[in-house]
Amino acid sequence: MSMFDDFDDDLIDELEGEPAATANHLVPPRQMTDCIGHSAVEEKLLGLIDSGKMPHALIFSGQNGIGKATLAFRLARYLFKHGVESGQSGDGGLFGDDLPKETHDNLSIDPADPVFSQVASGGHADLLVIERLFDEKKNRYKGSVEVDEVRKITPFMRKTASQGGWRIVIVDDADTMNRNAQNAILKILEEPPANALLVLVCHRLGTMIPTIRSRCRVIDFQPLSADDFGTLIKRDHGNLPQSDIDAVYAIAGGSVGRALQIIEEGGLEAVSKVMGLLHSWPEWQWSQIHVLADGMSRPGQENSLQAFQDVMLWVVESLLRAQARGIAPPRALDNEVTQKLLAHFSLHDWIEIASQLKEHFDTVQHANLDKRHAVLGAFSLFKEAA
Repeated sequence: MSMFDDFDDDLIDELEGEPAATANHLVPPRQMTDCIGHSAVEEKLLGLIDSGKMPHALIFSGQNGIGKATLAFRLARYLFKHGVESGQSGDGGLFGDDLPKETHDNLSIDPADPVFSQVASGGHADLLVIERLFDEKKNRYKGSVEVDEVRKITPFMRKTASQGGWRIVIVDDADTMNRNAQNAILKILEEPPANALLVLVCHRLGTMIPTIRSRCRVIDFQPLSADDFGTLIKRDHGNLPQSDIDAVYAIAGGSVGRALQIIEEGGLEAVSKVMGLLHSWPEWQWSQIHVLADGMSRPGQENSLQAFQDVMLWVVESLLRAQARGIAPPRALDNEVTQKLLAHFSLHDWIEIASQLKEHFDTVQHANLDKRHAVLGAFSLFKEAA
């Protein structure tokens, strides 16, 4: 399992209680004032709203850490603000007249509006957010959304909206729900109440049972472009060199959420160390590799070791793809040493190295082996392949 698997669109959950910030910083999704990179999705949602065809349930599907939860909160704020305009009855149903009559260019509302602050602080009475709970004993978020949390959805959605508009439920990491948890929301999907919306934020659509997928409108989110990714990363890391932005974009696959964790856990330093050592190939500088292994095996260096593993996997998998497709590697890896590696190892060699490297890191983790072995064994694989 990658160090990024547990990191979701909730960029920095511990900031949850802070007031809404400006668009100049990355904050938790419920506090973001904009949503860069998904204007096409926003246009589609506005079209559904303006045409009176907003479904009772949506699945926001796509890579984690790219802004799906941000747009879910953005949609919720818009519906709370504009969902029932003055003069409307408020009882027209999901496909009736309770949708906005006034058209807007996007889903944004003024950050100074009370609706914005209510959603940002978690204090809006008509919004329920279901997410993975924090495990105090293990000091981390649990691996799945629990069924007891999911069972809160149906009674919440059946209540009358306290402010006369919509009742909205956002389920983050919805793809982590087990079968029982997913079954717990089927009833509300089969008999949806009026003016109620369920948004499932999902990173792996295939894990959702077919009966849920068939009852929801799936909205696909595309990965962020390099430019949009760079714009967002620079909000928190304005001094980051472009070469580092290119590297973290490639490692994270365009996910801002993953990129932030890479940076915070020393991933860029790991890139520098790994690339420095790769330059000694084919005669590895084992004295330097041992120094790196010793440093990463010390207590408190778990994050650095995990960063090393993910960077090594990224390097090997990137070179494997380059060899298989006959293309240049990512810009951050396109240099003299990687060209020599590509010329030396065949496609079969790269497949073997990639497979063995994954197996090696899994073995070190699950067999609780000496952490030094994670580093030493990784470089040994190249020698064995040669």
